[in-house]
Amino acid sequence: MSLNTPVDLYFSGTVDRLSLTDLVQLCCLAQMDQRIEIESVQGSGIIVVKSGQVVHAGLERSAGETDFFEMLSWEGGRFDAAPPQNGEDWVTLTGGWEFLLIEAMRYRNERAAGNGGLGSLGSMRNFSGTIRNIRLADLVQLACMAGGDHVLEVFSDRQPGRIFVQSGQVVHAESDQLQGEDAFCEMLLADRGRFEDLPCKARVSVTISKPWEYLLMDAMRYRDEKLDVGEEQREEGARDLLRRVQRMKVAEKIRLAMTGDKEARTLLVRDAGRLIQLAVIGNPRITDGEVVSIANSRNVDEEVLRRIANNREWMRHYQVRHALATNPKCPLPIAARLVQTLMAQDLKVISRSKSVPTGVAQAARRLIQR
Repeated sequence: MSLNTPVDLYFSGTVDRLSLTDLVQLCCLAQMDQRIEIESVQGSGIIVVKSGQVVHAGLERSAGETDFFEMLSWEGGRFDAAPPQNGEDWVTLTGGWEFLLIEAMRYRNERAAGNGGLGSLGSMRNFSGTIRNIRLADLVQLACMAGGDHVLEVFSDRQPGRIFVQSGQVVHAESDQLQGEDAFCEMLLADRGRFEDLPCKARVSVTISKPWEYLLMDAMRYRDEKLDVGEEQREEGARDLLRRVQRMKVAEKIRLAMTGDKEARTLLVRDAGRLIQLAVIGNPRITDGEVVSIANSRNVDEEVLRRIANNREWMRHYQVRHALATNPKCPLPIAARLVQTLMAQDLKVISRSKSVPTGVAQAARRLIQR
């Protein structure tokens, strides 16, 4: 299941030591609808995100890109993020959110250079405020993206507890008698509740060493299995994932291919980009069944098949060797070598097949004659 599958997971609470850039990026990645009111000594303004796109940014008497860049350059202040109110249909920004964030950083750097280099990334993290209607998984992602040390105290009827983030990684979770990944996964089963972002004043014993991206994927998979998510909801999740991927740049697709779940891998391996396909087979969670399917595919790049053939673990599986040997996209020297490892009944089929390269069929006939 994708992290962004639409499920009613609504939490509200306060966060501290955050940058507006991280907040906006999270709202866009999570396909959220948020109206972010910002107060700073440098001014006040509003940023609106709808369906994962920044659609409006305005100061007191103006609106548009420059106002967006200006707010993201502010040194600190407070914010209040909540779903947009009915009737607020402002659209003053039409560019993609990735472009807007890149331009905002360029604006800030140019402004800092003009002021003698004043301003730093640390000062950008001096925002605190309230977020309403955020999924708990997205809250954890936001804390990790923001870096630093946090303690997320979660209050819910199902499984209250605490999640510890240090240097941008989840290192510990505790809930009732549970600790570590078990506690983390149980806490993410909660549908609604509230949270507090507290400073982490002491080091804790590390009970979770898994990167936060993998941890969240496992937690959402655990949720699917525990709550028995229905087929209709799974289909909606697949459509949502497709929409997200279609808007992604190559670098984002590569990252998702390397860290995503089975649904993401299945979708991205069909991408025409060789680097993305290679990232899929580099995903540490890829299963042997997926490798067999990829080895059978006529639509993957030749280099992908070569990488599979060079993996000793995968080559121990007969189905993988058979799939590569009979795949016309597989380099002939590799296919011819693998034919020698197949069983006699398969060699007979290959020797008569017109769907395999001639050289492979001839190699199979020579082996039968021997």
